[in-house]
Amino acid sequence: MRPIQLLILAALLFLQPARADDKPLSFGVLNQQSPQLTAERWNPLLKYVEDKAGVRMQLKMGPTVQDTDAMMGRGEFDFMFTNHNFQREYDKAGYKVIARWAGDPIRCAFVVAEDSPVSKLEELHGKKVAYPSADAFVAYAVPSVTLNKLGVKEVEVFAGNQDGALAQLKFKRVDAAAVNSRFFKQYVEQNKVNFKVIHESEPYPDLAIIVHPRIAAEAVEKVRNAFLGMKKDPAAAEILVKAKSKGFDPASDRDYEGVRRIYHAIGQ
Repeated sequence: MRPIQLLILAALLFLQPARADDKPLSFGVLNQQSPQLTAERWNPLLKYVEDKAGVRMQLKMGPTVQDTDAMMGRGEFDFMFTNHNFQREYDKAGYKVIARWAGDPIRCAFVVAEDSPVSKLEELHGKKVAYPSADAFVAYAVPSVTLNKLGVKEVEVFAGNQDGALAQLKFKRVDAAAVNSRFFKQYVEQNKVNFKVIHESEPYPDLAIIVHPRIAAEAVEKVRNAFLGMKKDPAAAEILVKAKSKGFDPASDRDYEGVRRIYHAIGQ
């Protein structure tokens, strides 16, 4: 091949757009913890999925729950771990459920300090109760419906995430906190604090992995199979232990109808 032909070929290759599969698929995660703790948990999980599915994945989230939800609403995530998509305002984004965090269902846990005189929900009337955010499902929508039915009017304190809500309680800035039961157990183990649970809600499916409709079916299936396969893969065992996860189970939108109903009950 003549030198001039080599130059033309090189120029054509340079001008060609990058292939779609060269760009990593973004994976959003709901702000339940700080960005650092979220990265420590999710980056190893996503690296495993990358290797098994043969697609690049990149963890992505906003600085706050509201920012992350807004990014989801704009369709900025290819995949996401959340349950905020079941609010009406995010229906138009078109995300679909492909899997969920494995294990027991989640519940709302109302917790107080071990030495607190509060022993039942009715005693929270006029008291300060910490929530992660007004967008949380099991840690805001569910407890709001519960307290409304009892006629309890609490003072809402929004702490940014579940770590923050329990920290507010730890330092006695609030009288109680409403959090995800699974997250609460992990927090107590890690922080060696003494809280007591005064009420737990009915069970709901844990957070879902959802996918945007623009993602090709083949890529969706590869990613889904990689997540679902972790439970039985010895190579994933240590990753799951560090993530405090039992893996992922199959799930669909139908499994989350109860979640939608609760959100709708509080106008979301």
